[in-house]
Amino acid sequence: MEGLTMLRTALKGNGFFSLATVALTLLLGKSVTAINEMANGQPTAFSIQLLVFATVVLISAYRQKVSTLLVWIIIVLDILYVLLGFNNLFAVASQISTGGKLLIIVTNVMVALFAIFQTIGIIRYRKSLKTITE
Repeated sequence: MEGLTMLRTALKGNGFFSLATVALTLLLGKSVTAINEMANGQPTAFSIQLLVFATVVLISAYRQKVSTLLVWIIIVLDILYVLLGFNNLFAVASQISTGGKLLIIVTNVMVALFAIFQTIGIIRYRKSLKTITE
């Protein structure tokens, strides 16, 4: 199945990156300004939301049958995260430290890359499914 390997790899990367972000935010969110700013001043709530997202992404990556609807929802959530992150960055840029801005930008770029590779993977996977059924 063409695209399935890329899709699963992108999903796993997304899920594990999200889990690493959860761990860093929980451990350092109250003491490191940049992380606290990335979490909009609510590191615990941000971590819980991201933990739920990471769990869903990893379950999707490891399931025997890939749910294309769930993958599209994950992609949309990734895109929304990036858009809202950059919106927050520009809306409150004067209140965010340089480290906070850099962390938001790096995180958003990573999430955007996951969304791109997941999109390529799901498109290739769906094309390969159509080829098999024809």
